[in-house]
Amino acid sequence: MHEHHAMLYYQQQMKCICPRPGLHAPALVANYIEAGLSTARHYEKNHNLLLQELYLRRTFHEILNKMCDSLVHCAIRKQCLEQLYKPLLALKRFYRSHNSIKKYLILEREARILSHEFNPF
Repeated sequence: MHEHHAMLYYQQQMKCICPRPGLHAPALVANYIEAGLSTARHYEKNHNLLLQELYLRRTFHEILNKMCDSLVHCAIRKQCLEQLYKPLLALKRFYRSHNSIKKYLILEREARILSHEFNPF
């Protein structure tokens, strides 16, 4: 699966120290999110709801974890905070269509609390 390998690649890139993180951070975070969402879309087309939810949640939690990690460069943390809405909206759409809005509200609350606690600004 090509998208899964892309997710692993961008996940490794977010761990390493970029020579110019201010310029590379927006594209790096956006590409990671896009790889995760396209993997979830692939499983949605194959009617595999469990793996679709897994990749949506994995993308969301990885972005949330990078935002809270003080060892990650501030530019990447800032981009994770600014682009957190993308996987969150995808999860909202998923949970609304499967009548599990309670799970979404728990994730939204977690994101709200952590974004206030670990705001990189």
